[in-house]
Amino acid sequence: MEFDPARYDREVIGPLRGRRGRLPDGDLRVRYAVEPGMDRAALEQRLRKVRTYWNQKASGPAAQAATGVCKRLLAADEELKRTAGSAMLDPAWWEQQATAYRQRARGALDGLVRDLRDSYGGSGRVTPGQLAAIVAHHQATFDHDQLDQAVRQAKLVVVEPVELPADSGMERTAYRTLTENLGIAGASTIVHLLHPDLREPFRLCTGFAVPGRPELTLTAEVVRARSAAENAAADSPVVRARKAALVALRTAADRGVALAGIALFQVAEQVRQGRAAGLADRLLVRTAVDLGLTPEDAELLVLSMPATVSATTTPADQVRELLGQGELRTAAQRLAAVPAEHADRETLRREIAAAEQRVAELLDQVDQALAADREEAAEQLLRQALAAAADGTDLAARLRRLRPPPPQDLRVHPGAPTVLSWARPATERTDLRYRVVRGDGDPPATPQAGTLVAETTEPTAADPEPPVGARCGYAVFAAGESGAWSRAATAIALLTPPVGEVTVLATPHEVTLAWRPHPATVAVRVRRTESRRPGSPDDGVPLRAEPTGLTDTTVQQGRDYHYSLVAVYRDPAGRQVTSAMVVVTAAPRPRARPVESLTVEPVRAVGSRVRVRLSWLPQPGVRVRIRRADTPPPWPVGATVHEPVLDGYGVEVTGAPADADGRRVLEADVPQGFHVYLPLAVGGEGTIVGRPVTQGTAAPVERLRAQRAGDQVDISWVWPDTVSLAEVTHARDGCPDEVFQVSRSRYLHEKGCRLTADDRPARVGVVGIAVGPAGRSRSPAVWCDVPGRPGRLAYTVERLAGLRNRFSPRRALAVTAERDCAVAHLIVVARAGPVLPVRPDQGRELLRVSDVEFGAGQTRRFEFDLPGELPRPYWIRCFVDPPSGAVLRDPPVDQLKV
Repeated sequence: MEFDPARYDREVIGPLRGRRGRLPDGDLRVRYAVEPGMDRAALEQRLRKVRTYWNQKASGPAAQAATGVCKRLLAADEELKRTAGSAMLDPAWWEQQATAYRQRARGALDGLVRDLRDSYGGSGRVTPGQLAAIVAHHQATFDHDQLDQAVRQAKLVVVEPVELPADSGMERTAYRTLTENLGIAGASTIVHLLHPDLREPFRLCTGFAVPGRPELTLTAEVVRARSAAENAAADSPVVRARKAALVALRTAADRGVALAGIALFQVAEQVRQGRAAGLADRLLVRTAVDLGLTPEDAELLVLSMPATVSATTTPADQVRELLGQGELRTAAQRLAAVPAEHADRETLRREIAAAEQRVAELLDQVDQALAADREEAAEQLLRQALAAAADGTDLAARLRRLRPPPPQDLRVHPGAPTVLSWARPATERTDLRYRVVRGDGDPPATPQAGTLVAETTEPTAADPEPPVGARCGYAVFAAGESGAWSRAATAIALLTPPVGEVTVLATPHEVTLAWRPHPATVAVRVRRTESRRPGSPDDGVPLRAEPTGLTDTTVQQGRDYHYSLVAVYRDPAGRQVTSAMVVVTAAPRPRARPVESLTVEPVRAVGSRVRVRLSWLPQPGVRVRIRRADTPPPWPVGATVHEPVLDGYGVEVTGAPADADGRRVLEADVPQGFHVYLPLAVGGEGTIVGRPVTQGTAAPVERLRAQRAGDQVDISWVWPDTVSLAEVTHARDGCPDEVFQVSRSRYLHEKGCRLTADDRPARVGVVGIAVGPAGRSRSPAVWCDVPGRPGRLAYTVERLAGLRNRFSPRRALAVTAERDCAVAHLIVVARAGPVLPVRPDQGRELLRVSDVEFGAGQTRRFEFDLPGELPRPYWIRCFVDPPSGAVLRDPPVDQLKV
């Protein structure tokens, strides 16, 4: 093989750049680019070319790294020529050098294994940079296979380090408060706060994940769900600490802080403390495992941490750290310990003065905000001041005394009892309680005025006996730990409760209605419309009703009837006032059963929407409706629900159902996302709630590709913005489907997805999964084909056996297959000249065999004649056409040259 300067520079000169001291005691054949099988003439030519290359590079600019390397190589060459002399042209001498190097390499390799085990055995992992650094300490060169062998013998794994966060991403005061509350709550990290029942180890270094439980995440939705659960728990110091920690996390998440980054910082922070104390890596790994990490992730975290962490600081450093932590008063006190002649003392003094001025300005703005009844702004400004001066006890006390903003969006729902609901104030405080008071006509102006309805910590209350038919004003006040009441949220309502507990019983010939009126009800007015809902309380045919029900015998089977019910009351002046209209539907039909056979399946993407197929078992004479919503229904399976209530739940899924294989099938286009599908059977006794089906519809992945490399298949696709998880299916004939999930963060970290495949063709399908607060949304599957692995063939070109064939041009092509395979064409060509043919069209065709099949381990022989007219030397080479059918391995070069 010709001397390749570019390859020599890459493989020999490159590793020596920047290396000081004597040249490594490596393989001389590599240094001189000597190849096995060279005779004296070839050795002389190669040594001359290598020395010419060294001289050219050594005469280059001194700033170039290769110049110094080649000067050292020339100097070492002079010494070798002085001791070896003409032996350097003897092939046997080079074999002796190779044998000696192998003996030295074994000892050097043992030393490398020993150093790797001593240095990194505690974590079980080593980075490429650490491996290169430790190799540089050995005066020997190691090829890739030797390094791989050393790493394996040291029982290490080479991994890329991860970048550990330098801070939590939260405001320092907020993070300190979070840490304190986690300690009170008994949670080591926010992972244990958000998933208190988690017992399995988790990963954090490349994003939060719990092996085997992909549904567990660290998101703002999880924080909200956890907050709702804690709000329902009985009050205690631990519960209050959890609530405060969750408020801090919710604020951080709303500001775009990654919760997984906070959790990783918490673990890394505690491991850093151990490293600063001088703990061994094995103990640091145990610390991370005790905090919940998987052993592999703990090892990666320790491996990625700087080897040394400073545990001491100067007084000036301490002042800077205190300022950074928002401990302004302590920083001012600590400044006294900084010597007057210190270069940074005046700068630190000015920084402290500027921080004190900023706190004073914030407090002035707090006073202005309170004067303008802007409590939310006042709280935020006061928290900013507290972040700068967290050690100011007067600021913390003032924050506790601050009156909260008023509750929001107060609503009154007349009934028996009348229910009030509101939204919590715009505040980060968790210690809120509410006082609800009622006034005659107008809302009370203070918490002590009017009639007390309730005191509660929940954003809802019930007024059991309000004056029916009268105008009432309600006010809700909020207070914190200090007891300072907020301004009021108010609402005025005319309390006319609608009729309640309406039931419908329909037979093929009559409809019976029953209801429960409020005790103050004077009468109930009922009207009926056919095939449409009433537009107002005066729409439809009036029916005579008893105080608690009626029976309508003027109906016909197969028609839909709508009944409006209005309760009548008298106000304090004796005038009639009416309630809101309640509408129920009845259909004189056979009795309906709950639909429990509904299935929902994503079919395909339709622009920004997804086509889904819904199907169910039909019931004779019963109409089935489907409603789609974002939340589960509030009614159990089998419940009878009235039309007005149903109209408030989701939207109707429209379309024309068809019959297929004994089922009713409906296809509809729905928005991407997570939905609940509720089947409703409309029969003689009303609308019966069926079993809901939860089904998400996410955007499908795009540009799915599968590329085989031996027994590995690399899968790639383009992720939709809303999809964070993918389900990959590897389908092969005769084998169960292999199904696994890949997170988006893992896909990006590993630059794709890889699976192991056998020789057969296969198919790969990818379903996108969007994870939201209500559950998971799945996309239609996208599929692509995986080609079968090409067969591996080895061949030799041999003389025919027997003395008479010694000078015959007849040759035999012997082809051996590693496994079963078939090729379209097997072609042997001859080419004159010094260049080996690389395609079958670059030579004269001597043999072509078509449609050849091989069994595993089978050798097949084919005879052909050498061309007599081609001048020697020439090349003989075999090809597979098309080349994708099999991988063909050439024999040694001397068999190909004639």
